[in-house]
Amino acid sequence: MALSNEIFHTFIEPGPDGKPLPNSKPLLVYFITGNPGLIDYYEITLKRLFDTLRAKHGDSDLYVYGSSLPGFMIDQLMSSPPPYDLAQQIEHHTSQLLMMASKLSQERNGASVPIVLVGHSIGAYMCLEIISRWQAKAAESRAPMEIVGGICLFPTVVDIAKSPTGRTVAPFLALPGSTIVAHYLVKMIFILVPAFILSLLVRLVTGMEPPAAKTTARFLKSKHGVRQALYLAKHEMTTVAADKWTDSLWGKPPSFSPSTISSDVTNSTFNARRDSPFRKRSSASTTPKPAQTPSAETKLFFYWARSDHWVANDTRDELISTRGRLSTLISGGRRVSATTELYRPVMEIDDHGIPHGFPLKEAHSMLIGDKLAEYIDEISVPLRARNVMEG
Repeated sequence: MALSNEIFHTFIEPGPDGKPLPNSKPLLVYFITGNPGLIDYYEITLKRLFDTLRAKHGDSDLYVYGSSLPGFMIDQLMSSPPPYDLAQQIEHHTSQLLMMASKLSQERNGASVPIVLVGHSIGAYMCLEIISRWQAKAAESRAPMEIVGGICLFPTVVDIAKSPTGRTVAPFLALPGSTIVAHYLVKMIFILVPAFILSLLVRLVTGMEPPAAKTTARFLKSKHGVRQALYLAKHEMTTVAADKWTDSLWGKPPSFSPSTISSDVTNSTFNARRDSPFRKRSSASTTPKPAQTPSAETKLFFYWARSDHWVANDTRDELISTRGRLSTLISGGRRVSATTELYRPVMEIDDHGIPHGFPLKEAHSMLIGDKLAEYIDEISVPLRARNVMEG
């Protein structure tokens, strides 16, 4: 069985002509893998997420999409041959996201499409970079989409070279020609080993479950996979350093017009956490429209491992303390308003023993699928606030 280029789960409530209803409000969940960037590793997680969201929000259009990173795909989509660096990976996903959003928008009379980006490991870095670039654009020049949420799983977003594994591999990756030598060495070792035998060997040596072992075996025998993984890792070591993003990425409250929005309406919308983030806009609201609609902000969620060989504990703890939502209203000796805190990232440390490589075990993949669905329900808060005020 060959490697997959993409996984795409969809549910559309069709109109009389079989096409999406023009006024329907879809949600696109766009997933970016870690390294090695094979989407097959995440099949269980994405299917679990899709099924959970469908069960909760069966009357809404839903798209859950993920693809392998360029360099790991069966059919390469880039104009130049692999390997590809981190910047090229980000450009690829940005272009692909814009293309999908434009298509969904056209099917719905040009309406803006809500999008939740999800990234694992270095995929989380790519998500933050895409969100940052999108936020930097003037509203009138943005594509017909709103990135309403970003979910970072076991994120390697700052100082990856300071992690336990980073400290080990960085010196090797810095050697001239190291990625090419390792690539050909792996090919020489496994070139004559059939994929099913290699899969059994991977299971025996690593303890991986059969689906992950099969994917790993196909990765090891792929044309460019090993070199692409090492080449990308080399760029990660030098690119993913100090926190480079502006405060706007890390959360700031939207601009409300206090003279036209009552505190009762605002508070009630923040508490309505069970409303679907992609439910069709209700016409029954009697709330008057404000003079100024609040600007949409991207809600961020970070899910960290208790101990992660790709993320130093000090790095994780510092980012939580400086960028995460506070558990109290006191910060640096000053009072912080609850409204401000609502827009800071939620940062959670795992208490289920799930490791960085969660896709390698079915039980962990299922738990992460459930966690993603939980976070997407949380993202419904700012969407509902906006919908109520727009009436």
